Amino acid sequence: MKQIVTHADPDLDAIVSAWIAQDFLFQAHKSEVLFVSRNVPEKLMLHADCLVDVGNTYCPENNRFDHKPPAFKNRNSTCATRLIWEYLLDTGVAVKHLEHLVEITYQGDTHRNSEALKQSRIDGPHAELKRLKTKHKDTTEVYRQMVLWLRNYTKNL
Repeated sequence: MKQIVTHADPDLDAIVSAWIAQDFLFQAHKSEVLFVSRNVPEKLMLHADCLVDVGNTYCPENNRFDHKPPAFKNRNSTCATRLIWEYLLDTGVAVKHLEHLVEITYQGDTHRNSEALKQSRIDGPHAELKRLKTKHKDTTEVYRQMVLWLRNYTKNL
């Protein structure tokens, strides 16, 4: 079982990057997503199969995808979702169709204000995550429901 670690009370960047890791990076393996404090315990840092949006490390060859310092001087220059997506593109994984999702996730994570992001907050991924967090208290259930929604959403992209 592959372990993907991201932060508790996940934002869209944590959710989407964990989903991309689960469905595309580890597509041939069973995997689980663990939600931990932003200060990832050393044991998980060393033994997790993938870290997304936690750990302050960018090391794609070790499946470490975080955009916060010291990994990147400016945390707003990218996001975890974009980092894992670009890595998968570079390694030949068929994820090009996720480009729109990656872009609105990045915009939301870095406080941009595009029309696409405004629409996402009305009826797209941002709105769906907010709805699910209101409906479910269990983070794992929020993630599970969001993954189902994302799989359906990206079929149409």
